[in-house]
Amino acid sequence: MAGRLGFQLRWRLSVLWALEWGISGTLLTYLPIYWKQTIQLSTSQTASLFAVAAIGLWVAPFLVGQVADRWLASEKYLALSHLVGGLMLIGFPHAAEMYKRTGDNFVTLLVMSGIYSVAYIPTWALASSLTFRHLSDPDAQFGKIRVWGTVGWMSTGLFLSLWLMQVQFGNWLSQFPQLNTPRQAISDAFAWLPDPQPSDCFSIAAMLSFTLSSFCIFLPATPPERSQRSGIAPVEMLKMFRSADFRLFMTVSFLMALLIPMYNLVVPVFLTTGDIQDGWVPAVMLIGQISEFPALLLLALFLKRLGMKTTFSVGIGAWFVRYCLFSISGGAYPLIVVGLALHGICHVFMIIVAQLYIDSQCRPDLRASAQNFLAFVTLGIGMPLGLLFAGELNDWIGENYALLFAIPAASCLLLLVLFWKRFQGPSRTEETAPAEQVESEEPTTVCPSAEVLQPNWSC
Repeated sequence: MAGRLGFQLRWRLSVLWALEWGISGTLLTYLPIYWKQTIQLSTSQTASLFAVAAIGLWVAPFLVGQVADRWLASEKYLALSHLVGGLMLIGFPHAAEMYKRTGDNFVTLLVMSGIYSVAYIPTWALASSLTFRHLSDPDAQFGKIRVWGTVGWMSTGLFLSLWLMQVQFGNWLSQFPQLNTPRQAISDAFAWLPDPQPSDCFSIAAMLSFTLSSFCIFLPATPPERSQRSGIAPVEMLKMFRSADFRLFMTVSFLMALLIPMYNLVVPVFLTTGDIQDGWVPAVMLIGQISEFPALLLLALFLKRLGMKTTFSVGIGAWFVRYCLFSISGGAYPLIVVGLALHGICHVFMIIVAQLYIDSQCRPDLRASAQNFLAFVTLGIGMPLGLLFAGELNDWIGENYALLFAIPAASCLLLLVLFWKRFQGPSRTEETAPAEQVESEEPTTVCPSAEVLQPNWSC
């Protein structure tokens, strides 16, 4: 039976996740439009900026994992990282405008993107490892905390849309005369604010970064796990590759990471080919985040009734269906909306399940290293290569979206068949041994048994 999650711990971890993913919600849904239509970068240049962000995942398992698992408290590392990230976000609009005027400092944007990624991206996995450390029953309790990441993403994405489209939103409200008085009062109260600019996505994200950096003082103390075992944490964690199932799962995960960037890079621009204005794209893409709520509620049921293998397979299948819908939509919004709404299953049934499993299988003193390494394989290697591939493919195919989305759809189907036929792991999470048992094993054993290993898919 799950232990009760105390209010003091719950609200602090919930705020952590709301701010952590609020930053991403401000940037990821709008940046493809900002780079392409405001700064006038090509799709391949935009893909390069996103791909450079993988530098943060290259250093994460080796630097961040060692620091957080051996030397420095996780909450202190988070505070420092978000402070540096906020400072970099303030500088992005100035460098972007300089490139737009001169066209000769694109390398500066690449360097800044790399520095920001080193500061911010490793905090995704570190927030997970910190949270798992303080939960007595992660399988039952993590969803109640993680859902606030979805709330943060949705809130900041919606706020960005309302901020950028405030004139249009005000005109729409004008058809309700009873709202004229409060609307005018609000307008007068905030008249000192500057007019909205596309680059405000950076300003909002910077404010969230500074807020989270300051809030880290309230997070529960999470010093490095005391352990009698010697060795460098990231190197010890690599012993998980002794499992054949682990190697197969990581291969499938890596290949899936090559296919998913087509969604992040192309879909925001794809939406603007219809009647959706640029500023409303973040709000429209909230459909995907809203779908995370029922997906999180269904997650425990799927794991209990169907097992880990089937749950992962459903996640891969959801990506196949999603790309098929985009491909055959022909711009029809009902099909596009269904494709967006599948985000909950695509995200929760692959990423969150993987994080839960990795936490349950790894030694307590290797949690940060394991979470960051598995993100490194998919986000750090697979995702940037996928971004570069998606950018080049989009530039080559152009706006033939039927063909553009059909390619990743067919690839997802092939990977689903491969995974289902070859993966031999346990079908249910109950069959895996708890992490606590690992401490009684041989010092060189990372997980209870090679036969029960199942790897993470983090993207």
